[in-house]
Amino acid sequence: MTKKFRHGFKSESEYYALTFRDEMSLAPYAPLDAKALAKNLEIPVIPLSTHSGVPQEIKTFWRTNGKDTFSGVTINDGAYKEIIYNDFHHPRRQNSDIAHELAHIVLGHPLTAPIKANGERDYDPTIEEEAKWLGAAILLPKKALIYIILNALPIETVQTEYNVSESLFQFRVQVTDAYRAAKNIRRKYGSAAE
Repeated sequence: MTKKFRHGFKSESEYYALTFRDEMSLAPYAPLDAKALAKNLEIPVIPLSTHSGVPQEIKTFWRTNGKDTFSGVTINDGAYKEIIYNDFHHPRRQNSDIAHELAHIVLGHPLTAPIKANGERDYDPTIEEEAKWLGAAILLPKKALIYIILNALPIETVQTEYNVSESLFQFRVQVTDAYRAAKNIRRKYGSAAE
């Protein structure tokens, strides 16, 4: 079941995904690399392993026993923002994590300290769900899904060309009506069309 978002949010997410591609001279269905988008938006993206502000013992922790507990974070100092991402993850996960952090910035989410004064994680489920949705839409907008379905691209090709996991692809297919749209296009035109 999909979370209920504010009115127009899903359409807004598709709009952002297509606008970013247009700004970067990409086709609406083309793969979009999250690092390339960050560069286009002039947002530095720094791997955790090489970030000069992160002590070595913290890097060691995230590389070993904490590997799956930290994906990325946006650092905010007024107008300056940067993304630190866990480069110990698989490259597809890194791409998704960076897109998620970019979504927070694009949506103007308030950037707060990740840990509260009492040591608890500061987690707002509403803004996290919005960032999850937009981040996924940036990487796989509906037009890309329709293109993939019409052209019967194997999942391995989708994973490689779009740099996404199979689970992200399945998530996007489940929450959009891309299969129905592709079926209607086939019915109307009889073949795969861009």
